[in-house]
Amino acid sequence: MGFMRSFHIEQLLKSSFSHPNAVTRVGFVRGYAVASNEKRVGAKRPWIEGVKDIIAVASGKGGVGKSTTAVNLAVALAKTCQLEVGLLDADVYGPSIPTMMKLHGKPEVSEDLKMIPFENHGVRCMSIGFLVDNDAPIVWRGPMVMSALEKLTRGVAWGKLDILVVDMPPGTGDAQLSISQGALIVSTPQDVALIDARRGANMFRKVEVPILGLVENMSCFRCPHCGEESYIFGRGGARRTADEMDMDFLGEIPLEVDIRRTSDEGNPIVASAPECEISKAYNDVACKVVHRLGELAKERENRPQILL
Repeated sequence: MGFMRSFHIEQLLKSSFSHPNAVTRVGFVRGYAVASNEKRVGAKRPWIEGVKDIIAVASGKGGVGKSTTAVNLAVALAKTCQLEVGLLDADVYGPSIPTMMKLHGKPEVSEDLKMIPFENHGVRCMSIGFLVDNDAPIVWRGPMVMSALEKLTRGVAWGKLDILVVDMPPGTGDAQLSISQGALIVSTPQDVALIDARRGANMFRKVEVPILGLVENMSCFRCPHCGEESYIFGRGGARRTADEMDMDFLGEIPLEVDIRRTSDEGNPIVASAPECEISKAYNDVACKVVHRLGELAKERENRPQILL
């Protein structure tokens, strides 16, 4: 690449709002985004060029470990499942990926004016956190957020990816509705979190985005000294919710010091301690996600295409 330069937040906003399709509504057909003037209804083409599957790691509320789950899932998909994986930090108000993946600096721009993602642990990463100072607040209204996400998805030279993992902002808003092809819901076991997880799952179902399954994070606390398990947030809540809502239950991730430590160090536990029980739990979730995506691909192949 002979021509590359750094990309800054001002360029992101300028290019997003100046592009004629920047804030154009995108229509969804059974989980796939297609341009509103698309000639074929049900065309099976990915939203982002070169990306086979886009999965959203989402939650109805913040503080349940969604970003930690997204990071370790992405690394597990790359290292254990041997896939080409990207990781998009769509939480523009609180980007965590730069810290958790130990990546910093401004992204370079290619000759066709697309940002070059950073890479670590075999995962290509993009975040609004690369474009702003660490302590800088982002005070944007909805249209600005959506335009920034447009640039952080289609304006990035992802290359060929099997899966793009998207770390979603908490809640149920425009960003969640416009970026997802499949959703993985993360919740802690207590009722307060599960109520919001139900809302999030129902939101995705309402717009016909397939639910890949539910992950219970912080399922129990394991004492680092004696190994005794304490169910601080209750026990089995996510599994019961998955059964009640007819969702796949993908696994339990315990609350352990090593997960927090490795996340703060930018060395995810799946990469730094691949043989430990926690990494095995993340790897198991990753394998189940790949299996579920395969099932959805077969379902899509069997759907009729309507030519207009």
